Amino acid sequence: MSALPVILRLVVSLLPLILTPLLGHLLAQGYVNLGGGEKDIVLLIPWMVWSLLFAVSSWVFWRRGHSIVHSSWRSVLVGLGGLAIIGITLAILGRLGIGGLF
Repeated sequence: MSALPVILRLVVSLLPLILTPLLGHLLAQGYVNLGGGEKDIVLLIPWMVWSLLFAVSSWVFWRRGHSIVHSSWRSVLVGLGGLAIIGITLAILGRLGIGGLF
């Protein structure tokens, strides 16, 4: 296997995680405004969790021999599913602080 597909897979799997500090800087400086004021920076937490899940699952799918397209799509779904599970768990535990359970 040549080095180019390996480098491409590593870049694709780590790109969201690498862009996290840039997104944080843009949100903190006000270049990106999501309408929440200072609370926009809190959106980095789900972004970081999703990008970690995306990176780990894309590496797992890569080791199992999936193509880069299939591993990327499945990793997106794993990341979204992980965020949904975490969100539902936090809502059930009543830790979200938005008026009780759901």
